Amino acid sequence: MWTSFVLAFAAAVAASDACWRKIPRELTTGGLLAGLTYHVFSGGFWGAVLTSCLGFAASLALFELRAMGGGDVKLVTAMGAILGFQHWLLAIEVAIGVAGVMALAGVIYRRRLLATLRNLGALLRHFARNGFSPHPEIHMQNPSLVRVPFGVAAALGTVWTVVAR
Repeated sequence: MWTSFVLAFAAAVAASDACWRKIPRELTTGGLLAGLTYHVFSGGFWGAVLTSCLGFAASLALFELRAMGGGDVKLVTAMGAILGFQHWLLAIEVAIGVAGVMALAGVIYRRRLLATLRNLGALLRHFARNGFSPHPEIHMQNPSLVRVPFGVAAALGTVWTVVAR
């Protein structure tokens, strides 16, 4: 039963982010509450709470750098409550890998590889000079840059984790 919920949650997240580039607050809030409720009765409640907090803190840092959207922050937080630490960590690792492959494919498809490498250099120079502060031009709100729906990658990481366990 729980596996069905997790897979349905992942499918809804992927569909929403792929189609509309939005992850509805109601979906992530519902996932967070369902995950915590599940862990109250099945064990691991405090682990789920701590994993949610860790996911929130890590993704909030990326949000502050304008490298991740608010829906993604809420999604990573909800995933912590749903999966617990060990499974969340695997799902996030897979999601980061999938997002990297998606980004590379998008960069190659749009013939933006050299521009992307220049932007990466500019971003690293900016961080070296200014610390971890948002770059004025290289961020996810810039429509001229290649962006990927992280919700799709996170959903695939979640499905991988459920299948692997």
